[in-house]
Amino acid sequence: MARVAAAMLVAAALAPACLAQVIRLPAVAPPDEGPPGQLVSHPDSSAEILQAPGQNEPPLETESKLPPGVRNGFFQKVLFDGDWLAGGGSDGLGIEDLHLQGVFALPCPTRNSPLVMTPGFAVHFLQPPAAADLPPRIYDAVMQFRWLSQVTHALGLDLAVTPGVYSDFDQESSKAFRVSAHAAMAWTWTETAKLVLGAAYLDRPDVEAIPIGGLIWTPRNDWQFDLLFPEPKIAHRVAWTGQLGDDIQDWVYLRGEAAGDAWAIRRADGTADQVVLSDYRIIVGMERKVTGGVSSKFEVGYVFDRRIRYTSGTPDVWPASTVMVRGGLAY
Repeated sequence: MARVAAAMLVAAALAPACLAQVIRLPAVAPPDEGPPGQLVSHPDSSAEILQAPGQNEPPLETESKLPPGVRNGFFQKVLFDGDWLAGGGSDGLGIEDLHLQGVFALPCPTRNSPLVMTPGFAVHFLQPPAAADLPPRIYDAVMQFRWLSQVTHALGLDLAVTPGVYSDFDQESSKAFRVSAHAAMAWTWTETAKLVLGAAYLDRPDVEAIPIGGLIWTPRNDWQFDLLFPEPKIAHRVAWTGQLGDDIQDWVYLRGEAAGDAWAIRRADGTADQVVLSDYRIIVGMERKVTGGVSSKFEVGYVFDRRIRYTSGTPDVWPASTVMVRGGLAY
């Protein structure tokens, strides 16, 4: 917890200079306002929606009309998150996560079909139960390439491939390198609803692929219902201010999360193995979205059905349920 708190303080101190806007779900636009938002929820983004450049390609002589919080150039965002999961006693699994991401975008071939590149690095500090043979730290180093296209006014596509290294950096197993991917489409059904359908390839030993699907319903500007598998979310805007529009928005939300991943590790006896950590989470959170500034979020959650499994055939370990605290900044 001390590592996460210290990192959050440092990030907060640096935020005004370098950290901002995360738009979770673009409002479903009426017909006279151009195509709806181009991105849809998917499991490897923790259901976050990052608005990308280019909904309407303007004439060359006019200024670009980008969605709120989107920058004109190559750089789009920097995001930092820190999680703390309480150990929960001798049979619990304590985890402290630090995660840093950058988001960059290029026309591919136009701004209406951008290529979004997201390098990310995470470190997970583990306090495992006595029955589990786990290293003190495991890491993620990934690079996502994501292509977005509004094929028609009603149909948007979201395609991504994410090569990455998931390891304790203490062995040379080929299982440390994995490639995940997803493909999804969003169909604007009405002015307030869109349907999402797709699939994600996780390249994990426990689950290779899962479906993506559901309904995004925005009955009003201050309510968002993301009735999506695998990570549903209900959000309500409680306050908003701004001279030129809703530049600052405060949201509260309830969401579910299916968390987990696989890492190549070295066991205590020196043998190489691959471990999968998984759980389910019910999360209550609050978020301040600041267009062109520093956005922030704070979440608390209940973590249950936790599982540690090994590809070597070692018996699974079931850590006790616990609580989670998460904070994040974005610029």
